[in-house]
Amino acid sequence: MKKISMFLMLIVAGWSLTACDESYDDWAQPKVYEQEAAVTIEGFEATPTAAASGSIILADLSDEGVQLFTLKQGTLPEGVILSNIRLSAWPADKTEAVATNVSASEDGKVTKAELEKLVYTFYGKKSTERKFTAKLFANAMKESQAQLITLGDFTLKITPEEVENPYYYIYGNATSSKKEEAYKTVMTPDPNSDVIFTYTTKFVSSGDVKVWNSKYWQAGYASSDFSKLYGSGEKTAFKGESGKLEQGKNTSIFSPTKEYYTFTIDLENLTYKWEKLEDQNPASYNTISLIGIGNDWNTDVDMTTADKGKHNWFVQITIAADTQLKFRADHAWNTDWGYGDADGDWTVNEDLWAKTLEKGKKNIVVPAGKYNVYFCDITGAAHFVPVE
Repeated sequence: MKKISMFLMLIVAGWSLTACDESYDDWAQPKVYEQEAAVTIEGFEATPTAAASGSIILADLSDEGVQLFTLKQGTLPEGVILSNIRLSAWPADKTEAVATNVSASEDGKVTKAELEKLVYTFYGKKSTERKFTAKLFANAMKESQAQLITLGDFTLKITPEEVENPYYYIYGNATSSKKEEAYKTVMTPDPNSDVIFTYTTKFVSSGDVKVWNSKYWQAGYASSDFSKLYGSGEKTAFKGESGKLEQGKNTSIFSPTKEYYTFTIDLENLTYKWEKLEDQNPASYNTISLIGIGNDWNTDVDMTTADKGKHNWFVQITIAADTQLKFRADHAWNTDWGYGDADGDWTVNEDLWAKTLEKGKKNIVVPAGKYNVYFCDITGAAHFVPVE
């Protein structure tokens, strides 16, 4: 009787007469519901596990992933099987986002790779908890016929592994064509976002750039992972004011003109933009140096220009003991940069490795260690990147 009853329910629900082809794996999905009408069938339901209800830390998972639900199955008619079980998920804070499919097994498991793909589809690669809304679907299949079944709603909280560190570098003919020296042109993190980075200079030559994360880019050029660079998702030689950013794309990003710009990347939305500076004649200096290391306020440690625009500077230093220091121009005190209204308002650490300095402000405290130091004399952005 149960088999007959189930069969009648499927008939009432209506079989889709479309052949089971790739469309069942990759159709366009609106925010909540799939294009094909889904039915709920008595006896088929999914119950979230304790792991699904809590916070899922991807760094703690094996490749096999985690069991997110248990599936209670009714009895299907002869020749009918359940297949293509998946979560259709979208970010809870992105109400207009198009859902993406996350494959699941019949025993309710989702692999670590599927969960990573879900997070990185919508967000940057920062280890921050992300919340998703999801619906669980499956197909009841009989030969080439299929009926979409909805199995329940889920809320998932996922914290990804931090697969990229916060140090992004820009290189290309617009800055420096020496790929092995790409680490000398670091991008500035946005103080209000962990996925937005900028670089300001005069973009010269052909104006082309690419972006690397320092996890994949080392000073030893030959050992670098070229598949991880960020390039343009637009057509070749595209010179628009904004565009798509794509990881693994070896197409250069071109500045609109050979002028002063702030170049910005957004690693959550995977976009970039160019903002032309109002002042196209910023002050330039012969020398930028560090002063005060080891309480020596008479000896400058000179930096070298790191890009063709000659407004971004670099030096590698080793500090034997905690110290205070400032930046200054042309070995003179009439143009110096510091931070805050009191010495030590900025103490460099792993989370506060970059700040925007102002002229005439107070001393910066830098703990003992080896650092790559960067400074932009247009924006005042200073960076202390620890050297392993």
